Amino acid sequence: MSDLHTDHPQNWKWLDRLSREDFLDDTLIVAGDVADEIGLLRASLEQLSRRFRHVCFVPGNHDLWVIRSDLRSSFDKYRTVNQACRDAGVHTQACRVGSTLIVPLLGWYDYSFGPFNETLRSNWMDFTACQWDGHDDEAVSRVFDELNRPPDTQGVRHIVSFSHFLPRIDLMPAGVPPQYRYLYPVLGSARLERQVRRLGAQTHIYGHSHLNRRVTLEGVTYINNAFGYPSERHIANKALLCLGPL
Repeated sequence: MSDLHTDHPQNWKWLDRLSREDFLDDTLIVAGDVADEIGLLRASLEQLSRRFRHVCFVPGNHDLWVIRSDLRSSFDKYRTVNQACRDAGVHTQACRVGSTLIVPLLGWYDYSFGPFNETLRSNWMDFTACQWDGHDDEAVSRVFDELNRPPDTQGVRHIVSFSHFLPRIDLMPAGVPPQYRYLYPVLGSARLERQVRRLGAQTHIYGHSHLNRRVTLEGVTYINNAFGYPSERHIANKALLCLGPL
């Protein structure tokens, strides 16, 4: 799943009510955007860690906001989030489960899906909620891309990669109304797709768009299972999605 957004009380209530027994032998992939407030993010990860055998996580843009934080830099927030994951026993590196390798891919948008536009300037919250020490978005994308180290794939039969951001823009449904397409430049990065292909992943999980989808393109199955905001019942699935066994 992705985009749990436990900053919303209804979403936190769903997490709090999630079974503490049904998933103890299961692995959960969380493709970012759990909460922007670090205390709530930490509590959410701890709740998930108690309910699953393994929890694999990659941060989303909301997780790196500093607007409600004493931290001045989103790079500092990233390091703080990583520490919260370690404290909760949550995986932020490649995790092997049987013969399946689950690989998180860090990323950021870099306008490879379209040029910056003025509508974004006034509507996209990251521009005020994130602080990148003078780096522009393309540079941030490059920094995170370089942090994705090739994992050991010896003896692996199936590779599942996952990212918060979209690895390719054609994952967006054709029926998206034109008035929302100004958001396409901040949905993801072609760098992520190159990582997916370099890994040889058969399955890739992503989030961010809040548009649930499952599609196979050029031999890779891409899946988005976003929980989303409370108002998004028409486009988001308010439930876990089972992928296995793989």
